[in-house]
Amino acid sequence: MLLASNAVAQTYVVRRVVSGPTRGFADLHISKAAMPGEKIRLWFATLTNPDCSSAGTMTTQVLGQPHHGVVDISTEKVYPNFVAPNPRVVCDKQKVDGVQAFYTPAADFHGHDKVVLRNATSEGRVRRVIVDVDVR
Repeated sequence: MLLASNAVAQTYVVRRVVSGPTRGFADLHISKAAMPGEKIRLWFATLTNPDCSSAGTMTTQVLGQPHHGVVDISTEKVYPNFVAPNPRVVCDKQKVDGVQAFYTPAADFHGHDKVVLRNATSEGRVRRVIVDVDVR
């Protein structure tokens, strides 16, 4: 005896979407929240090959200092945050070469602060990272 099936065939179309601008310059806007006197990570970046090795070099500098706190930039190993279907998602389980920017607001400050960073890679990509921080 054969039973009727309600199975439906599905077809998926996968397209590669170009991310970011076609030229090497881009602005990235970020909003963060912080507590007075408490250090937070504002931003981080990696330049990583699919085998988790370094894909080049990066330089990061502060273009606009905050008015009510300090920024520290460190070059160190970090856990990346790749999203599938990026083949580098396997690298999320280990630390890779990276750069981080931290912000510490003044202990008595409450309000809005702003930090502007610039990150340039050996691949010819330059990003201006604008971070608005709400300190409460």
